Amino acid sequence: MSHRVYLYNTSEPDAYNDQSIEMMEWGYELSILLHPLLVSDGRIIADGSFDVHLSFNPEEPEDSPVLFYHAATGIENFKRFYNFIEKYQDELIDNTEAFQLAKENIFKYLDGLDQPYFLLNASDVFNMSEETHGDQAQEWLENIRYNNAILTNAMDTDDVSQLKLSLFSKFTGQGFTDFKALLNYEGFDYGWAMIDHPEPEDAEIFEENGLKGLKDAAGKILIAPVYEQIYDFSYDAIAVVSTGGQFGYVNKSGQEFIKPQFDDAFDFEGEYATVVKAKQYGLIDKKGAVVLDFQYQDLTDILSDGSYFTARLNDKWGVIDIKNTILIPFEHEESITSDDYGSTFIVPVPGKETKLIYTNRFSRLTEGDPHFVNSFNIPEESYLYELIKSENTTENLLYNDQAQLLISGYEKIKENLYTIFILKKQKKQGLINYKGELLLDFVYDKIEKLDLVLNEPIQLLYPAIPDEVKDEYCTFLKIKKGKKYGIYLSVGNFNQQITEMCYDKITPLNQTTLAIQQNGLWGVINPFGKPQSPVIYDFIISSNDHEDSCYAYKDNKVYLIHQDMITDADPQILQDYIDSNSAYEYYYFNEDQATQLQAFINKDLPPGDSLYNQAKALLATTKKADIAKAVRLFQEAVTLNHAYSMNDLALIYEDADDLYPEYKNEEASFQLFLSSAKAGSVVGMYNTGLCYSAGMGIPPDELQMCYWYTKAFEAGYQPAAFKLGTYYYDVMPRTHENYELALKYYLIAEREGETVNVELGWLYNHLNDTTKALSYLVKAAADNESYAHWQLGTYAQDGIEMKVNIPLAIDRYKKAAELGYAEANLNLYEVYTYVPGFENKILAEEYSRKLKASGFEIPVSKQTLLDKFINIFKGKK
Repeated sequence: MSHRVYLYNTSEPDAYNDQSIEMMEWGYELSILLHPLLVSDGRIIADGSFDVHLSFNPEEPEDSPVLFYHAATGIENFKRFYNFIEKYQDELIDNTEAFQLAKENIFKYLDGLDQPYFLLNASDVFNMSEETHGDQAQEWLENIRYNNAILTNAMDTDDVSQLKLSLFSKFTGQGFTDFKALLNYEGFDYGWAMIDHPEPEDAEIFEENGLKGLKDAAGKILIAPVYEQIYDFSYDAIAVVSTGGQFGYVNKSGQEFIKPQFDDAFDFEGEYATVVKAKQYGLIDKKGAVVLDFQYQDLTDILSDGSYFTARLNDKWGVIDIKNTILIPFEHEESITSDDYGSTFIVPVPGKETKLIYTNRFSRLTEGDPHFVNSFNIPEESYLYELIKSENTTENLLYNDQAQLLISGYEKIKENLYTIFILKKQKKQGLINYKGELLLDFVYDKIEKLDLVLNEPIQLLYPAIPDEVKDEYCTFLKIKKGKKYGIYLSVGNFNQQITEMCYDKITPLNQTTLAIQQNGLWGVINPFGKPQSPVIYDFIISSNDHEDSCYAYKDNKVYLIHQDMITDADPQILQDYIDSNSAYEYYYFNEDQATQLQAFINKDLPPGDSLYNQAKALLATTKKADIAKAVRLFQEAVTLNHAYSMNDLALIYEDADDLYPEYKNEEASFQLFLSSAKAGSVVGMYNTGLCYSAGMGIPPDELQMCYWYTKAFEAGYQPAAFKLGTYYYDVMPRTHENYELALKYYLIAEREGETVNVELGWLYNHLNDTTKALSYLVKAAADNESYAHWQLGTYAQDGIEMKVNIPLAIDRYKKAAELGYAEANLNLYEVYTYVPGFENKILAEEYSRKLKASGFEIPVSKQTLLDKFINIFKGKK
């Protein structure tokens, strides 16, 4: 099954509720066709008034954020987008009739939504990646915002050519050659197929002269208006009709398949419906044949599936089945109900607060409060019932579906494993199966399930398994008696202890491997107790090297155990695991084990590396005494010309985050960064460049800054690309060669996750690649970058990559000016002064004043400027 994305309409911006409507469930993505529903100004605000809000869905893990948007704004924008597509239907749409129908259906559906927010939940898709859910949600948020900026630009410029898949975010429209192919894909039905909409009524009830009939969606009469009433159609397209006080049934095809002949009639439940004659209730099938004769005073389908009916006979209630077999005798004053889908049936006891409770097989279980009855479904079998100790029972009791007592006197069901149950009794634990058979007597101190999965057929691993259960689910249990542990296996009806009680400890390492301890030493076994290593190790932990592998430590040496192979551990992979474990506060193994593993790595390392690793481990504790020791170790490693130690000690001396104020020394920090760089550390090279850039510990020096950024980049340190891009973009002389270099480095920085839309937009525009410039300018404008709005204004005014659109240009210029781009006031002054049809002396004077206030001089009017605009409108270049 594919991973799903869900879209909801909901009443609250941070929670689901009973009124939430699921609008869409789609595989892997939110189609670009639906992006216009999710519009905002890109703000993420946790509280108060907002346009979009990242929040945590209470039904999902805490690391699964969901996105919220205002529905009204989105619906308005979506309609604008579809009207825009319709405007250019000759260029975009292959089947105009299908598009028009889809558009009308979607608009009608959206108009029927009455809750104020849209909620987008992609957590199921997020689970496919190791990237955090929060980071992925942020990426989705940005991609939707950018894509909407492209769509809005196309609508604003009234230019359908802007709908290029290459302009949208990465992977948008993957698998389609262009936007038109995506739009016309049959599986999308122009967006309507993605909406989780109710199926349209293919028949409509109408009224004429006080009588009702039926017509199809095209208006064709299916049933003439002859009925006094046509009731709503049920899920199976059948409706009750009445005429002359008699009731019958019609279907949506217009067929009266059971003529009116009953005094009353009710909807079909499954294959049967309750009907009334002469105040007596009976049951008919869909052919109108009487299944249960008219003999009851009342008759109701308990489970709404045609299986069991509560009936009243001679003023008493009972339960019957479709064959009229009496399942509960007619001896009750009230009707029998089921609130748990048929696991129990309940009837009130007159004059008491208690209720009679029957099993799913209609055996009387008890009289009491249903809250003190637990039912357990046994797959492919039936139910077990637990009566909890209360006023009506002096002990816990477990019954089968025939109301036969299986076991009593236990304290609690510790764990329900569907076909077997772990029970606690007199401070000991035992195991029973669903038949009540005692598999393990109450002599064990602890029984718990082991989460293990077999990666081979069970009979290959354990030949004793009989054929009849070889495909059933395996449950492995760790059992403890006294101070010893063993392993117990349950597979269907096969139950067996598969190891002796010979282990001091049993610890799952992964889904296929167990660590066991005997006489203080550790070894590895498979789930069936087969040894995968000798029991000779000081400790064993899970591994990050291979799936289903583990690390074993002995005599200051670490081994990797994978299946039946034992090899020396890779120090670098192990070091990564140690560092990760430290970052996660010793989640995978404890601090003592980490120390011993680190000692193993350090013993064969050069002295500088050993000192460095020890210092890093001490620094991670954040304890003042440990930090002092770490500094001394770093200093000792520096004397050995250890590059990484130089860099890390320099960071402590820099103390940029005020963590080590007692060590702050910027001059010493710079010297160490420089020494680290000269010793070959790429991070040291980069940090040296930062020092020359910021003047940290050394006077600023742009040439040295560029030199060290370049060295870092050439050595493979990608973050230096952004710094080099900025150097050639901002610092170096404005030459074509320098701008080409800036473009090269900024494109690399973009791939590394840097936001450089303004810079790339400016560079592509300057280098006369306006097609690529447009994409970045639109994205930058979505981030409210003033220059981008201004440049897009010039595109709209001059007809670059879009049609000439003076109103749009004015809007862009105004937005740029509001955001502080003063030069936009000059463009507005010129538009209101020279562009035919837009001359406005009052506005021109207003922007003239703003220009003078900003220090700009008003250019002398020139006829050539007017000619320019005249030529634009005439379509000349």
